[in-house]
Amino acid sequence: MKSIILSCPTLKKELLAALASHNSEIPVHFMPYQLHNDVKYLHEYVQKMIDSLENVDRIYICTTGCGGGTIGLKTTTAELVLPRTRDCLDILLSGDNLKRDDRRNLRGIYYTASWMDFGKNSEIDPEKLIAKRGQEEAEEFLRKLYNGFKDFYIIDTGCYDVEEVRAYANTLMKILGTEVQVIKGEYKILHKMVTHQIDEDFVIVPKGEAVVAGSFMPNK
Repeated sequence: MKSIILSCPTLKKELLAALASHNSEIPVHFMPYQLHNDVKYLHEYVQKMIDSLENVDRIYICTTGCGGGTIGLKTTTAELVLPRTRDCLDILLSGDNLKRDDRRNLRGIYYTASWMDFGKNSEIDPEKLIAKRGQEEAEEFLRKLYNGFKDFYIIDTGCYDVEEVRAYANTLMKILGTEVQVIKGEYKILHKMVTHQIDEDFVIVPKGEAVVAGSFMPNK
């Protein structure tokens, strides 16, 4: 079966590690970071990618639920297979079974090396805000922005330097008066994907059909 993976770039380190660990040669296309900013643009981009592929039997979509951006995708060229996860964080935290092993704190804020890089280029990067608004105004803005969030985590997947991410996160932690916790991320669903072990943790959409609402883990 000829397959391809269309992946969110925030999963790049872990996906490449999974491919290498199983000597898998499934080709991967990493999509632009900008897709995170607009669900409609994400949907349009992925649909165009699906429509453009030729001589492929299966397309793995590694953006998963992602704010509803994959709902309605049409399988015009090949079967689609998507993890049932809500987003990339669920993928990184995944164990052997999504439903049984779901330990995600939905009120938590999560960091990885990829999300750190994304954050550094965002308008709410603490260092950028301090440089632009000054220390006092920036701190006040960030306290309001993160009001109600008490739990902050670094997902240690073993694919990057956790201490570098901790140093980045600590700028915000000091402002908020809290600490960031380190938790393990096994990203086992990626290992399943690259070895074609498709089970109940995946949504399978036959060619000619579309991704329907309710396919993914609930946000509760």
